[in-house]
Amino acid sequence: MNPRIEGFATGLQLAFQGTVCEWLEKHVRLPHSARSVEFDRGMARFLNPILDACGDLNVRQIVVVAPTGGGKTTLLELLVPFVIAQAPGPMLIAGQTDETAKEWLESRLMPELEAIEPVRALFPKDRHAKRKTEILFPHMPLFVGGANWTNLQEKSMRYCYGDECWRWKRGMIGELKKRHHDRWNRLTILVSQGSDEDDDFHEAFVSGDQGEYGFACPDCRSWQGYRWSSVKYDEAKLPSGEWDWGTIARSVRYECVVCARAFPNTDATRRLLSDAAGYRPGNANAIEGNRSFRYPAMAVWWISWADLALEWIKAQDAKRAGDVLPLKQFIQKRLAGFWKDQEEAPHARLIGSAYSVLDYTDGQPWDGEFYRFLTVDKQRDHFWAVVRAWKADGSSRALWAGKLLTFESIRELQQRMKVKDGLTLLDAQYDTPLVYEQCARFGWTALHGSGEAGFKHYRKKGSPETRLYSTVHEARLGLGGACRYIFWANEGVKDKLSQLRSGQGHAWEVAHDIGDDYFAQIDSEVKREIVNKTTKAVAIRWVRIRPNHLWDCEAMQVAVAYMLRVLGAGAVESPSSLPASPILTAA
Repeated sequence: MNPRIEGFATGLQLAFQGTVCEWLEKHVRLPHSARSVEFDRGMARFLNPILDACGDLNVRQIVVVAPTGGGKTTLLELLVPFVIAQAPGPMLIAGQTDETAKEWLESRLMPELEAIEPVRALFPKDRHAKRKTEILFPHMPLFVGGANWTNLQEKSMRYCYGDECWRWKRGMIGELKKRHHDRWNRLTILVSQGSDEDDDFHEAFVSGDQGEYGFACPDCRSWQGYRWSSVKYDEAKLPSGEWDWGTIARSVRYECVVCARAFPNTDATRRLLSDAAGYRPGNANAIEGNRSFRYPAMAVWWISWADLALEWIKAQDAKRAGDVLPLKQFIQKRLAGFWKDQEEAPHARLIGSAYSVLDYTDGQPWDGEFYRFLTVDKQRDHFWAVVRAWKADGSSRALWAGKLLTFESIRELQQRMKVKDGLTLLDAQYDTPLVYEQCARFGWTALHGSGEAGFKHYRKKGSPETRLYSTVHEARLGLGGACRYIFWANEGVKDKLSQLRSGQGHAWEVAHDIGDDYFAQIDSEVKREIVNKTTKAVAIRWVRIRPNHLWDCEAMQVAVAYMLRVLGAGAVESPSSLPASPILTAA
């Protein structure tokens, strides 16, 4: 049959009078669903208004902010067969990468479409029309791919679907929408967990009516959106001071914001509330035709509130330790919220201890002092440095911090503060040859921060140990000179520094008059998700948010404390048990 005639004949068959959900309930099977193979409108009621909005020709854009595990993929797998069978038009589905999109099409979407009779009847008879990233139906094409410039160019689409837009580069949502070419019946659908405030996805959400999922309390009949502040639990701890997770989990409940009725954390209760819930718009000034929906994990009845409470507590503990990332992930992935960077590390303001740098201006000893390090961060035409004294128990006290202009001024400070040559350590990442030359000249030690998680140390007996620092290396210079240098693991060392900075563990003291530069720079890095541009793998890394030179100096202090076993496993207990180390050989 002529392809045009075949397509026209197919169009005559697409006459279903009813809502999107009604058609899905009649025809769709979900072979990968963990809860119900048959589509059931009662299973996830928070999806129903979204699906029905997709069938409204007055709607031009739908934005959905949803939690992980809350049916985002199911939403897409329900919409696609309806479009193919009842509302056809060229469709582009843009995911995270080409590879993930291809895998989803082959492993999930194709088996589902082949199980739906009205869709299976529309499959192209030409086997070449079914490819790895596209299906060319007689009446419409379906394309899938990653959110990249190649896939978001040229093709003219009625439907443009963006999946997990929180990962997308700025400008990609705009490129996706341009693929409509101003069609009168166009529809953009953007679905994701929460993202960063003011990014493209957030801007798309606030342009809509901002529908919030909520319920009416069975007792007082007050309508309320799901709020994390309504999840209550008892803060129980064991005699050891650790959290009593079992007691906490058993105490979790959800309280009405008006009458304070407590709803127990059971599947039946969570489903009762979610089934009776619905969306209420929160933006009366929405762009015409733009709908937006948001529902958090508390509204997803199969997600236990207790699991969420334990995640929240752990995220708060991490925040107090200086790691804000678990809290950010909780807000975005669980609460389906938008994260606003405060541009500051999540610490309480650092308060100086009751001592003065003037007490040590000429290198006076600190009572019980075990080691004293001078660590230096080199810049193009100046240096930043910290002198800190350490006791055998891992406690420490900052004695000096500030800016220096020359290698000679470093030498003068070192001698005045009575720091040994080998325990004067310079960062050699910048201008390495010159730093090596000066270290060889004065007997100092060079350091290199590394992205490695750790370094192997081989012993005469037993398995090798992984430590936060490398073995000592030596660089041979001209005229018989040599420079010692050591690598240290940036992420692990800074994790420990953050704990010390937050008051967890050993006493970590700072003079009250150490200077404004120190107090500004000590909170200069935060932990954030970083996406590898090549592999797209997500890693958690320390990221600078302001000048961080003195923070780096303190990180080097921690690294050297690990090298000399003042910190970490196998820490020494007295000066008589000093470990052998080449960095101590110089007086």
